[in-house]
Amino acid sequence: MAAQLKEIVDRLNSDPFNLGFSLVDFDQQEPFELMETLKKVLSYLDKKHDVDQREENPEAMYQRIGEFLHVLGYRCSYDIEFQQGVMSGDKNTIHPMLFWLLQNLTQLQKRAYLANFCVNLEVPEEFLRDEQVYEMFQHYKELQSQFKTTHSHIEQQRQSRVNPSDLQREVAQLDAEREQLAQKIQQFKQRSANEEGFQVLLQVTSMLRKEQEEEARLAEKVHEQRMQLEQTEQMYMERSRRLHEMREAQNQDGEGGAEMMLKVLRSEVTRNRDALARVKREGEEKTQKLQQIETALSEPQVAKSDIDEMENQIAQLQEQIAGLESTIAEQNQPDSRLSVYKQQANLVAKKKEMALKDKKVLEDERDILSKQLSQKEREYEQMKGHKFMKRDEFKNYAASLRDKSAKFKRLKAELSDLRHECAVLTRTEQILQAKDPTPQGMRQTEAALEKASVEKAAVDQAKGKTLDEISAIVQKINTQLKEKKNKLAPQIKALRTVRQTFQTVEATYLEKKNLYDQAQLSVNADLQKYSSEVVSLQKEVDEAERQYHELHVHLCSAESRLNRAHREQKCQRGEDSYSKEFSSLSAQYSAELIKMEQISRELRKQQKVVKETHEDSLRQKQAFLQLESLMRVKLKVSQQEMMNLVGGGPGPGEMYGSRPVIDVSQGGVNRMIIGD
Repeated sequence: MAAQLKEIVDRLNSDPFNLGFSLVDFDQQEPFELMETLKKVLSYLDKKHDVDQREENPEAMYQRIGEFLHVLGYRCSYDIEFQQGVMSGDKNTIHPMLFWLLQNLTQLQKRAYLANFCVNLEVPEEFLRDEQVYEMFQHYKELQSQFKTTHSHIEQQRQSRVNPSDLQREVAQLDAEREQLAQKIQQFKQRSANEEGFQVLLQVTSMLRKEQEEEARLAEKVHEQRMQLEQTEQMYMERSRRLHEMREAQNQDGEGGAEMMLKVLRSEVTRNRDALARVKREGEEKTQKLQQIETALSEPQVAKSDIDEMENQIAQLQEQIAGLESTIAEQNQPDSRLSVYKQQANLVAKKKEMALKDKKVLEDERDILSKQLSQKEREYEQMKGHKFMKRDEFKNYAASLRDKSAKFKRLKAELSDLRHECAVLTRTEQILQAKDPTPQGMRQTEAALEKASVEKAAVDQAKGKTLDEISAIVQKINTQLKEKKNKLAPQIKALRTVRQTFQTVEATYLEKKNLYDQAQLSVNADLQKYSSEVVSLQKEVDEAERQYHELHVHLCSAESRLNRAHREQKCQRGEDSYSKEFSSLSAQYSAELIKMEQISRELRKQQKVVKETHEDSLRQKQAFLQLESLMRVKLKVSQQEMMNLVGGGPGPGEMYGSRPVIDVSQGGVNRMIIGD
């Protein structure tokens, strides 16, 4: 429990809450403060929980929190005991809830966001019979599926996307390396421009590099050939085993041979399945290992400064531990003066143990009584029903609470504004009275008021004239209205009679419409019932047809196998022949076995020849490659010599002050002898 409290406090003190609690402060919180902390966590997940709990009904609060926890997937009993714990802010109920919410905060935030769109809206069946409601509900379902598809696509894109800043950093690093390489190449060219014989040395080194690459490529080919040789040997062993099994099956006569062959085939299928399962298992293990490596590589790299800092912290902690151990050892030294205090401490410890035992007995009694109380409440709930409000009542209650809270906030803001304005006016009056009890502008104000009163009298007189004119116009309009009413009186009488007729017709229409609607509802119910029966019967018919076709296919295959077995029996007895070349299927199998045996003998011979001539062939290939490289060098040297002779320059042998190269040949043919 202490570890759970510490985890809750640590997460509340970190982002995004930053509440700054200590372990003692959090443990000593009152129920209202604890519910405020829970409200902050729930408001972070969904803004609808940001309400004033002092003005909220406890049952409405439990309804709101219970529905949200149920949507998030919080596992508990949701019984009367849990309801009372939430409404009263009990630590034993709220602390596990906070621990679960804070431990899975990121996943729950995503789940709370998806719940606003993915939680199904329950519509009663009688409302779905209306076409408009049904079409709207189907449109809602389509939008919901479209949202799910779009959200999954966005999640995949977020997981597979590459950070542009990383790509830009990598591109900048590659550009810098390219510039450095270009500068180095330019520097080397400038250094080697004035050196004699550098081009020849460059050609020789490039040829050496190519030869080294060719040698590496040949080594890879040799490795591949050895792998192929091992695979061929494994294939040969497998074919030999199968040949042995086929021979054993052939040695048996009659039905036993067919059973043996079937047994061999089944064992081969079993081995293939085991191999496939092993390959799948190895693939899954390698995939998991690859994912672990990718997660490890995606983590930030640990720098040497971090390691040094952690080592310094470890050293400091070890020093503190050593100091505390030495202090404890000094304090644990025997002292005669402490014996009295030790005895008193032992007595106090015994009293404490007795008090703890009594406390435990009382806690057990409390738990038993609470269980009995919860059981009685369940029995009462089964007899009288649950205390939860209905959905409509809860909506009306929530709407009234929202209206009251809005009205309270508005009136509170107006009251604060009035108080502020009153304080400002009071202070202004005090300042003015302190400066001058009789302000200087009072006489000017009185003169302005007298002038305004005179102007007001003139305006009132003008208003009187205007009112007289308006009254005359009104009288004229009233006379016109009376004349028009007299003209419309007979038409109004006719309209009244028509209205009475319309009311009777409308009553008849509504009565017949009700009868029609009832008949239509009954017909639609019967039609829906019959259509569901037709669909179920059609499914049964389709299933029966599918089973019939499957059984027919199995029957045809069984008959073909049976016919083939009867034909094989006839061929064995000599009554019929399997084909023009073979008298029976077993004869064809034996011929195939002999053919496979000949092929295996030839393969063994080829393998023996390859093993015997592998080293010599490899040595001969290397010799030919060396010969080819030497001939290329000799050709280039001869071409350079001819060019120098034509141009009058020094030959390749005279370049470095040595004597010229003399080609010793007979009959005008260059000869080169390469020994082993």
